[in-house]
Amino acid sequence: MNWIILAILAAVFTSLTTIFAKIGLKGINSNLATLFRTIIVILCALLMCIINNSLHLISSLSWKNYLFLGLSGIATGLSWLCYFKALKEGEVNKVVAIDKSSFILTSILFIIFFFDVTTNNGNIKTILALVSSIVLIFIGTLFMVDPKKTENKVNKKYLIFAILSAVFAALVSLLVKLGLNGIPSSLGTLLRTIVVLIFSLFIVIGRKDYKEIKDFKLSNWIFIVISGLATGASWLLEYEALGMENVSPVAVNSLIKGSIFLTFIISFIFFKEKFNIKKVIGLLCLLGGIVLITIFSL
Repeated sequence: MNWIILAILAAVFTSLTTIFAKIGLKGINSNLATLFRTIIVILCALLMCIINNSLHLISSLSWKNYLFLGLSGIATGLSWLCYFKALKEGEVNKVVAIDKSSFILTSILFIIFFFDVTTNNGNIKTILALVSSIVLIFIGTLFMVDPKKTENKVNKKYLIFAILSAVFAALVSLLVKLGLNGIPSSLGTLLRTIVVLIFSLFIVIGRKDYKEIKDFKLSNWIFIVISGLATGASWLLEYEALGMENVSPVAVNSLIKGSIFLTFIISFIFFKEKFNIKKVIGLLCLLGGIVLITIFSL
C-alpha cells in the first residue's frame, strides 16, 4: 500500500509543478525556462543520490538501463518542450486535461509490455476496469477540451503542442519502468534528467533562445525554481513507486493523473479560468477513470 501514498504525494507535486510553471512562464521563452528547471531537478536528484549513497552503483548499470533511461530522457525533453509551450499559449485546465490523457496510450503500452502485472495475471475484472477507465478518461478529455470552441489560430497551436506532449509523456512512463530495472529510483532520475538537460541545451543553443535571458524577471526565476523543485519531488516519488515489485505501473500512473483535480481548482481560484457544465462532467469522468483502475489494482 506504500505505493498509493507515494503516488498521491507525486500527484500533489505534479499539480504544483504545473501551477508554478504557468506563473513563471509569463513573458519569457519556454525553452529557456525548461533548461533552467531541468538544472533544478538534477540538483534534487543528485542530493537524493548522495543521501542514499547510490552514486557508486553507476558502474554496475547494464546497457539496458542506460538505453531506456536515455530514451526516457529524450522523450521527457520533447514532452516538456511541448507541454510548457502549450501552457504558455492555452488555458491551464485544457492543457492539463489533454496531457493527462496520455494515460490511454500509456495503458496500452503497459498492457503490451507488462501484461501480467498490469492486468493482475489476466484477471477479467481488472481488464474490464482498465478498458472502462480508458473510455472514461477519453470522454472526460473531450468534454474538458471542448474541441468545438477551438476556433482561432492560437488555440489550434496550443492544441497541437498539448497532444504532442501527451504522446511523449506516455512513452516516458514505459521507458522509465524498463530503465529502472534493478537500480534505485534516485539514480535513475539523475541519469535521465542529465539527458533531458543535454537535449534542452541543444534546443536552446540551436534556436539561440539564450539571447532571451534578458527578459527574465525576479518573479520568473523564483517560480521556475519552485516549479523545478516540485518536479524533482514528483519524479522521485513516482519512480520509487514504479520501482516497487508487483505494483501495477498503470495504477501508479493513473493515480498520479489525479493531480488534475487539484490543478483545476487552483487554476479556477488563481487564474480565473471558467468552468461550465461540460468541464465539470469531463472532470468527473477523468476522476472516475482514475479511481476505477486504482481500486482494481489493489
